[in-house]
Amino acid sequence: MKKVLLASGLVMAAPFASADVLGVYAGAGQWQSDYSGQLGDTDNDIDVNKLGLSESDNNYFYVAFEHPIPLIPNGRIQYTDLSSQQSAFVDETFTLDGQTFVPGDVESDVDLTHIDYTLYYELLDNWVSLDVGLTMRQFDGHVYAASEAAGATLVEQNVTLDETLPMVYGKAQFDLPLTGFSVGVQGNAINYDDDSLSDLSANISYNFVESVLDLGIELGYRQMNLEINEDVTADVEVKGPYAAVKLHF
Repeated sequence: MKKVLLASGLVMAAPFASADVLGVYAGAGQWQSDYSGQLGDTDNDIDVNKLGLSESDNNYFYVAFEHPIPLIPNGRIQYTDLSSQQSAFVDETFTLDGQTFVPGDVESDVDLTHIDYTLYYELLDNWVSLDVGLTMRQFDGHVYAASEAAGATLVEQNVTLDETLPMVYGKAQFDLPLTGFSVGVQGNAINYDDDSLSDLSANISYNFVESVLDLGIELGYRQMNLEINEDVTADVEVKGPYAAVKLHF
């Protein structure tokens, strides 16, 4: 953890290049995500697919501000609504934060919604652009399960996810000259002790003819991996394609 924070601090302190003019970048899209992995207490968790989590359509949007002032970082905010509510018959016993669930119908709600607050510098800003910085990811979600077996009372448990984690941020984009197309990659990551979080994406985008308001579309693939090994275990992967509309003015 200390190594990650130290590396992030050195990145943010460096006098990197900045934008030539003031610019605002914004976008909104939908991520068709597929879930896999385990949730629950250590030694008695459950496969998320057995809870009915498989696919969900999740919306996100972002806005970024870039300026020509040296040493002052650019800023970016992104909101991702990442949640899935399901109902399934579970044929095994599992435990969530000390509460045991026996086989039966289970209602579940897994919410990994988060906001990313990113400060970054531009290392390059031409047909190849490269950004590096630091992201603070604020989770505002929960993991909830409820079950009412035959002849039994309602059993439910809710685990709140309200952590804020620092992550190293990076983005690279390569413009394909005279085509309007570009390809790029973007990622946030942190690894400390036995816990880790990574969020990576790759994309291809097309920008229409430049004007006062530049409009474009983006298609890509995003994968988020969350691994927590505490009293409650989470080893969850969320991945899938996304599509977005973006603009620059």
